[in-house]
Amino acid sequence: MRTGKARSGGRGGTVLIVALAALVLLLPISLASLAWSTPHAAPLVTAGLALSFAALHGASLLAVRHPRPAFLLASAVMLLLVLIPAARDASAAMHPSVVVYLLCLAQVAVRERVRLSVIALAVALVGAGMIAWAEPSFGSGTGSGADVGLLRLGAFLGLAASATAAWACGLLVRFATSRAEERTVVRVQQAIADERMRISGELHDVVAHAMTVMIAQSEVARALLRERPDVSEQALGVVVDTGRDALRGMRAIVAADGDAPKEPLPTADSLAELIASVRSPACAVELAESGERRDLAPAPALALHRAVREGLTNAMRHALPPVRVEVRLSWAEGHVVAEVEDDGGSGRSGSDLGTGTGLVSLAERLRLAGGSLVAGPVADVESGSSGLAGSRGWLLRVELPVLRESDSDRVATVTRPADEGDGE
Repeated sequence: MRTGKARSGGRGGTVLIVALAALVLLLPISLASLAWSTPHAAPLVTAGLALSFAALHGASLLAVRHPRPAFLLASAVMLLLVLIPAARDASAAMHPSVVVYLLCLAQVAVRERVRLSVIALAVALVGAGMIAWAEPSFGSGTGSGADVGLLRLGAFLGLAASATAAWACGLLVRFATSRAEERTVVRVQQAIADERMRISGELHDVVAHAMTVMIAQSEVARALLRERPDVSEQALGVVVDTGRDALRGMRAIVAADGDAPKEPLPTADSLAELIASVRSPACAVELAESGERRDLAPAPALALHRAVREGLTNAMRHALPPVRVEVRLSWAEGHVVAEVEDDGGSGRSGSDLGTGTGLVSLAERLRLAGGSLVAGPVADVESGSSGLAGSRGWLLRVELPVLRESDSDRVATVTRPADEGDGE
């Protein structure tokens, strides 16, 4: 996964900086310690030890990308420093550069499988025991054998603790990085799912309504082709216009470059056009409006348009013609109530064209816009007006907030087109 590679790259950069810092700081100290040690080692031994320390630092640099061969190289160098008598006499395994061996061990714990890192820890612990046993300075004093034994035991425990700590730190980094990558994967998957849901909802809004209108108008055109060709031609015109609008809407939804044609934001005035596109001899739609019309913020305005469209679509889809639909808008001081009620037509159509997600998506859109949704049979939904007499149909009722006067002035100022400036 790309995120995992990026995180690995970040860890590798940090380890590289640590390895370079160790090279710059510890290698000169180790070489100086060799030069000042007494008794002085032979020049050939000093050169060999210097090369061994350089090899250890080289292994630490190699561990950034290839921890397994780096650890094998570092372990081999440490084994030589312990077993070769000249190196053992010079206490080579106790010089500062040896610390980078822990970096190689930690990288194995970070990058390799846990089982392999446990084997690497076991090798390091065996090496700690060999250093504590073979180090000549621990037995050069005048103390008793018990004191020397305790000294060697203490050295082993200290070296083993250092190796274990380096290994544990590597495992912690490994687990923390794995958890972070898992969280990133979950976030990416959730973002993909949310985007799919958004596209699905938008496509439902555009396609379901358009296809329902096109099917209804096509049936009208076919039924009246000979008796009333003018009405048939008008219905076909609505089919063409609706199809084009739906195609533009789909392009706007799926366009990735933002170059798809943009439609103006729906308003309360655009509801008349929406209703006109649905009217036909098989579907009579009326718009009733009461109260003083008020301004809506962009989100509630779009939600109102989508709610009325969903109600009209469901009425046309689920009621057999002829069907009568009434759209009612009731404006109040702080809210607007929109109701879409059908009379049930000549019966329920039993259509299986619906996906069942339209009302769910609409309810979420209304919630985000600060509104609410109630939908169901007319007898079960409390309506704010008289409704259709003897209706056996379905009622969709939404409530949305309206802007206060001060908010309306501010929105009008922000959204006023640039060419309506000061008359220039």
